[in-house]
Amino acid sequence: MYVRIVKLSFMNDFSKEAASNLLVQIGKTKGFAEGMLLRMSVDVSDTQRYSMTVWPSKKLEEKTWKLFGEEVLKKLRDTGARVEVSKGEINEINISKDLDLSNFLID
Repeated sequence: MYVRIVKLSFMNDFSKEAASNLLVQIGKTKGFAEGMLLRMSVDVSDTQRYSMTVWPSKKLEEKTWKLFGEEVLKKLRDTGARVEVSKGEINEINISKDLDLSNFLID
């Protein structure tokens, strides 16, 4: 599996919320349709968010990056947001048997 981690730093909380709503919709409509396995976002401050997406392979991640990821992040940069992207193979995942993800499943 392959992961893309995007660190987004916005000018203010309003622009963060607006962009976050857009990214959620893109993930739900395009990401999962193209094979994305998981998407997670973490707000670390009022103006900063990390977004992580997990893909079955590097090849599929690169395909979706070219299809829509790169363009969307360029538009975010054009609004003044700082965007940092890191990618790599997942070498370890540990999940508790007690973790219930049923509330987060996408149909």
